[in-house]
Amino acid sequence: MSKYDKLFEKITLGNGTAVQNRFMLAPMCDDSSNGGKVTDQQVEYLRIRAANVGVADTGYAYVNDSGIQIQGQLSAAHDDDIPGLTKLAAAMKAGGAKAILQFSHAGRDAMGSQKYGNRVYAPSKVDFPWVHYDFDEMNQADIEQVLDDYKNATRRAIEAGFDGIEIHNCNHDLLQQFFSTYSNRRTDKWGGSLEKRMAFPLTVLKSLKEAIAEAGKPDFIIGWRISPEERHGDSVGYDVDDMIIQTKEVLKVGIDYLNLSLNLAAGYNNAKRPDYNAVPVGHTKRFATIFRELAGNVPVYVGTNIFTADQAMDAVDDEKGESGVYVGREMLIDPEFVLKIKENREDEIVRTTTIQHLKDVKLPDGFVDNYADTDGSTRSVSYRKGIPLPGLD
Repeated sequence: MSKYDKLFEKITLGNGTAVQNRFMLAPMCDDSSNGGKVTDQQVEYLRIRAANVGVADTGYAYVNDSGIQIQGQLSAAHDDDIPGLTKLAAAMKAGGAKAILQFSHAGRDAMGSQKYGNRVYAPSKVDFPWVHYDFDEMNQADIEQVLDDYKNATRRAIEAGFDGIEIHNCNHDLLQQFFSTYSNRRTDKWGGSLEKRMAFPLTVLKSLKEAIAEAGKPDFIIGWRISPEERHGDSVGYDVDDMIIQTKEVLKVGIDYLNLSLNLAAGYNNAKRPDYNAVPVGHTKRFATIFRELAGNVPVYVGTNIFTADQAMDAVDDEKGESGVYVGREMLIDPEFVLKIKENREDEIVRTTTIQHLKDVKLPDGFVDNYADTDGSTRSVSYRKGIPLPGLD
């Protein structure tokens, strides 16, 4: 017996699928695809980190060429992506994890699309101070195309052998932009009232479920990732009460787990991205409790700044039986984080790193470059203090 046994209990997703423990490998963009195509480095990076978790997420994959947030991002936008995605899914499933392909569309924040010369668009043409390029306001044809692209991306995930998909309805991507009063100034059926602003994310979800039904895959997993609130200084895109209303409707349509994006690195993110809303310290537990009570039998995953076994336990230490914990940055530095807890070797968990260590534990080159100084020198990074790292979802 171990005080951490609860972390290794099986939990059941909304569709009845059992996963082997409460751990999720958090979705993290590794900046390392080759024009959107899966590379061998990405396969190895995810293979060793998915080996001991219950659910393993990829970093966000764009669903069309106007939704690319960064160069090096993974693609699910084309049929010729399927062979690489197939290799990735097989590697992630090798240790018993459920392999999840996360989908995203960056909307106005599609800096990668802009650099590639692709058209960029958003729900409304608003002057955002951090966006330094032109973009269009979406018309009805654009909206219908994006819905079709999400559906086709789901088909590709199924063909590639993934166990499920996760929808990135958070961190200021296109779905959140439609829901936010800060970003959505439309006066048609896709904007205005709360009900109209939530129409686009709900329609995306329905289109994914159509693809799953057409493929005859009732056990295919749908995860849904949210930011509980959106605040820009004194401006509020939506508050937690609005997100509760949206989530109730999402649960009616049907999802298999809920994933809360709870980034506490306010100093880092506000300095680098003034549009980014970090969850205030102390709100993590409150939001976890709210959404776990709301979700009922649908598991809710929470995390952020999980560096120790005790912190992982604290994230699931409530009365909700199906709660889970996602681990991101610590799994980058120590791919055996979960295994060491399981084997009562938590004192062996690696807490600090160097650039060379990150290379030794198979982080892809593009990911490692995020942590090098601008002059390319090697530096030490301390995780004991929870120093935030770039490129994480």
